Amino acid sequence: MVYTLIVHLKAKDAPSADLIAAKLIEAATVYRKDKEQLGWMVHRDPKDPLKFAIIERFVSEASQKYHLENPYWLTFDPYVIPLLDGPMDLTRWEELPVSVPNQDSAEYTLAKLSA
Repeated sequence: MVYTLIVHLKAKDAPSADLIAAKLIEAATVYRKDKEQLGWMVHRDPKDPLKFAIIERFVSEASQKYHLENPYWLTFDPYVIPLLDGPMDLTRWEELPVSVPNQDSAEYTLAKLSA
């Protein structure tokens, strides 16, 4: 079952938001290469440019270990946390099976990895 983390962040001000945006783009280029990483997407709220969301998809919950073992991970929180207007909101999810798969569905992604 695909395991997903969704993280919401809010910058304390516009200059901080610009720094966070750059860090998120950098982080995505690093984390997308992690073993068993299915997706690491970053988003910015079009109505409130201080708000961001990260969606991380893993083959399984156990796959997070590769993400947490990435040396870059140790640099991320110390850089981002001082720029935030409060704590990150992290939630954990398991993807539901849908009978009609698409390019983003767990079935399609896992089949592609095993091919």
